[in-house]
Amino acid sequence: MGPITLTDDTILSTNIVIAVVLLVLFLTFKKSQHTDVFPISVTNELKGLGILTVVFAHFAYMKVTNADFLFPLSIIAGVGVDLFLFMSGYGLSVGMLKRPMKTLDFYKKRVIKIFIPFWVALIIIFAADAIFLKEYYMATSLTTTGEGGSIALYIFRSMLGFFPTALGFGDVNSPFWYITWMIMFYLLFPIVFFKDKPWLTALILAVIATIIGTFNPGDLGDNWLHRLHTLAFPMGIIAAWLLQVKEGEENKFVTFIKEFRLKKVGLVRYLIIALMFVVVYYVSQNTTSNSWPTLTAIFVKGFYVEQLMSLVIMMAFIVIFVLKKVDNKFLAIYGVYSYEVYLIHWPLIGRYDFFFDYLPSWAAVICWLVAFILVSMLLNKIVKPISAWVDKIAK
Repeated sequence: MGPITLTDDTILSTNIVIAVVLLVLFLTFKKSQHTDVFPISVTNELKGLGILTVVFAHFAYMKVTNADFLFPLSIIAGVGVDLFLFMSGYGLSVGMLKRPMKTLDFYKKRVIKIFIPFWVALIIIFAADAIFLKEYYMATSLTTTGEGGSIALYIFRSMLGFFPTALGFGDVNSPFWYITWMIMFYLLFPIVFFKDKPWLTALILAVIATIIGTFNPGDLGDNWLHRLHTLAFPMGIIAAWLLQVKEGEENKFVTFIKEFRLKKVGLVRYLIIALMFVVVYYVSQNTTSNSWPTLTAIFVKGFYVEQLMSLVIMMAFIVIFVLKKVDNKFLAIYGVYSYEVYLIHWPLIGRYDFFFDYLPSWAAVICWLVAFILVSMLLNKIVKPISAWVDKIAK
């Protein structure tokens, strides 16, 4: 197993994929009915956007060797990761601000919710790889040096959600490095959460994540991925704090955004949205520290600058999605199943692909985009009764 080299016209294929995606987006727009600043419909769309950026990047930089394939759809996967972390921080904070939970209760009701689909997907992947591929994972990724280890230890460590490396064709599921990072935030969150000072929670988590990302105390093999995503989760907490509407009180910031968005003649709103698209386009073409020498000199570490650029793009997208007056069904569907798509997409295209064997590359991508949703729906149906049973015994 390994990456493939496309032999068809990658530029033409990329243009066809872009055209199809734009057409689907256009056909699935409808007028918004909500008046809230950051409703579930918007967060789902942002999660949908996030997972699509990740999927396109994995097609372009892991599945194939053709660097120009799916450009520019493939170049902002880091923004997608930041969107996921931001939404996690935001969602958890909104819940805790409305109904605080003790640490143990939080673990039983929130942390277990991310583990159940993860465990189901991981067991299926391990079983399928052993049965169909005779792949038993001699644990070449148990250490940062690539030395071998026992199969049992690798499986046990994986079930705990600990993935120190992100080997595209060596680990059971390369994108699971994110699971390790997300679990860290979930475990720390209730311990350092202050209902009256959520900004302090955000600050503490930002400091902890930045220290881990910068100094890599656990000697994680692919820590370079973690250090690019230390601030998005805390920023989600800050957003929940800023948008909090306490009973009997008015949040003037929220009121201002609502009124600004709902104005019938919204020339300024359109100008802001247009400006945000310009920011997305320009910064996405200049995400490396080499493009920002002055900032690099100030921050010293280049990865701080690269994280900043990713966060700038993320915030630009959030502004666009908050101010727009249309909903998008395609992004919303991908958002609803974003976690499931994340769990299964790479093993499918990395080890069980057949679309690229028989179809033009553009058609293969489109078929996979449909397949991801169908498989994710199936995974969700498997997980739902298990989650319900766990909820019952956890009460």
